[in-house]
Amino acid sequence: MPATDFPDRLSFRIVFRRNQIWFSELVGILFVGIILLCLSGFGIVALTNRSAIDRNNALLWRMKLTSAARQAELARWREKELIHETLSEFVKERLPRQTINMLVDLVYENSRTYGYDPLLVLAVIHVESVFEPEALGRYRSGKYSGAFGLMQLKFETAKEVAGDLGLSLETLDDLFEPELNVALGVAYLTRLIAQFNSLKLGILAYNQGPGVIAKSLQHNRPLSVRYYDKVLRSFYALKRMHERKHGEDA
Repeated sequence: MPATDFPDRLSFRIVFRRNQIWFSELVGILFVGIILLCLSGFGIVALTNRSAIDRNNALLWRMKLTSAARQAELARWREKELIHETLSEFVKERLPRQTINMLVDLVYENSRTYGYDPLLVLAVIHVESVFEPEALGRYRSGKYSGAFGLMQLKFETAKEVAGDLGLSLETLDDLFEPELNVALGVAYLTRLIAQFNSLKLGILAYNQGPGVIAKSLQHNRPLSVRYYDKVLRSFYALKRMHERKHGEDA
């Protein structure tokens, strides 16, 4: 190798050394940079995949909730249809379809609010008013009893219950409104059942008054259960029809 070439190559390497850069160091820096870039890329991919998984899980959860809600709504709709068919058979065309629709809607919603079988509420309404929204109550003597509407409420009692529920009841005519009458009637029945801690006594108190029932119990007097028996007969008649309809539906 010619002697004149050596100093040039030596000075070239010295210049790199003075700038603290060697070829091996440069390769190392590039290698580390590539590794860091790959790791960051993997991290981004992992985060992206995690985000996608979370979104998919959230979507699946919403779909399950939506499906469950739809199934519950379908079950409610079918149950109301069965009650509608049951009541239609029970009244044997004595009521217009519009009245039946109204009764089923009101009874279903109010009975579910308090945890009753809708057929029980229908049985009470049947005994009280024979499903007549503008019924006027009468005693056996024929004199008016002062009870009004589907669930035969007296104004003073209805006014008290309406106040507890935050509902407006201004005049007697308001008790002929089916929506208000049923809401107040079911709430009042619920109060009586809770007061006596008995479905039977609550139903009897609905007819005879809580004071009469309380006094009879206090003095150990026999109770007249004729009204309760009437309600049970109507209830079991409705129940048999409903079960038959349910069997046909299955």
